[in-house]
Amino acid sequence: MLRDREKRVLVIGGAAAAALLLLTFVVIPGVSRITSQARAAAAAESDLAEVRKARPEIERIQRETGAKAGIVRAAANVKDAPLTRITSALQEAGIPQSALNIKSGGARDGELFREEAFDVRIENLTYLEAVKTLQRLSAGTLPVVLRSASLKSRYDDARYLDVALRVGFLTPKP
Repeated sequence: MLRDREKRVLVIGGAAAAALLLLTFVVIPGVSRITSQARAAAAAESDLAEVRKARPEIERIQRETGAKAGIVRAAANVKDAPLTRITSALQEAGIPQSALNIKSGGARDGELFREEAFDVRIENLTYLEAVKTLQRLSAGTLPVVLRSASLKSRYDDARYLDVALRVGFLTPKP
């Protein structure tokens, strides 16, 4: 049998081993989990603050999308082809047919609309004519989206520009 002193040493040693195991497998992992969850909560709070800051911008974009959707639905009733409509809109803006070159760039289905792309090249425009053309296309009643615009000064006369546009004509998804 063991003496009282040996029993006390074994009990104290067993308690120390149990405390060490409890600390190693329960307390330390729990503290690290709490710390990582606190970091995740702080990151979520900062993300939420960013979303709250962006809310007015998101609402403005939703209003603009709704307005553009109304234009697209209204334009869907017109029987003319998109190429014809873009050409006539540009000619109404004062661009002669001889300075205009339009090529189809294919179609793709988006989330809300079907977009038919066109590459539009216009030669010999003044700066003011170029701005008016871009403004007429982007803010007009035609359901188009300007994807890109490249303005290059002409080598023979710096007063004139050559304009290359990537225009998306929007139609409702079937």
